[in-house]
Amino acid sequence: MLVSLSEIRAALDGSWLLLRNRPEGMTYFDQSIQGFWRSFSAVFLLIPAFLLSALAEKEFYFSEDMFQPDTFPEGAYWTAQFVGLAVDWVTLPILLAVLAVPIGISKRYVPFIVVRNWTSLLASVPYLITYVLFLLRIIPPGVAVLLSFSSLLAVLWYRYLVARIALQATISLAAGVVVLDVVLTLVISQIVGNLWGG
Repeated sequence: MLVSLSEIRAALDGSWLLLRNRPEGMTYFDQSIQGFWRSFSAVFLLIPAFLLSALAEKEFYFSEDMFQPDTFPEGAYWTAQFVGLAVDWVTLPILLAVLAVPIGISKRYVPFIVVRNWTSLLASVPYLITYVLFLLRIIPPGVAVLLSFSSLLAVLWYRYLVARIALQATISLAAGVVVLDVVLTLVISQIVGNLWGG
């Protein structure tokens, strides 16, 4: 299913409104079943940020003398990174599909996943800026780590707003979904690291 430029533009507009805690942002997303499946295509728009992230991580290893460029396992590293991206992208939607009825979000599951997928584009921006600054050697590793942590806090808050609005959920349920997302990402990241020897 191809995604049009107008749908991408609308999703970005809606993402911006949700960042400002404005529920009307939901109307900018295609929440149909077709829109649900198309929203997963947003991962392809995230590839530039993903590549910069992986390059920055590799550069960090070099700067901290954890690896040397001539002995770095390039093939295993990039294979593990792409596998990790694919697994991370679908794990939360699959798990929430299983849990939707027990936790009472079955009616809001499709809208939430649609919005969760598309808002990932806006959520990647702070990280993207940090990676570019680090790779251009404008900021040192320590500052990059600090900015990455600050970005994480901002993105967690954004994810919470998205969950609260899209799921029409209580504070505890929205926070629980965000925590679940974070835990899954951390577990997958650990597995990815083990795959290539990081």
